Amino acid sequence: MLYKLKGYPDSWIEKRMRGIAIREDLTEEWKQRGIREQKDFEILTAEIAKATFDVTPSQHKKLKNLKRENLRDHMTDLELIFNMLGERVTTEISQK
Repeated sequence: MLYKLKGYPDSWIEKRMRGIAIREDLTEEWKQRGIREQKDFEILTAEIAKATFDVTPSQHKKLKNLKRENLRDHMTDLELIFNMLGERVTTEISQK
């Protein structure tokens, strides 16, 4: 509802919500494998982002001129799709 109130199109909202679910699956997988520290999650996330976008999340935020805003809330449809793909593949590799 929040995204709808902010004026995001339904198609974007659907991708964003799916991305949230995929991220939750990934963080659960990491937790099952002993990852507990926030810094470790940040390092792993940065590695996925570098492989997906060739920039870290903090570099990506700078490219988009974001300060404290959530990067994923400012991604395009394609960025959301590639981000989901990177995180889903990482989950599957970790499980295998």
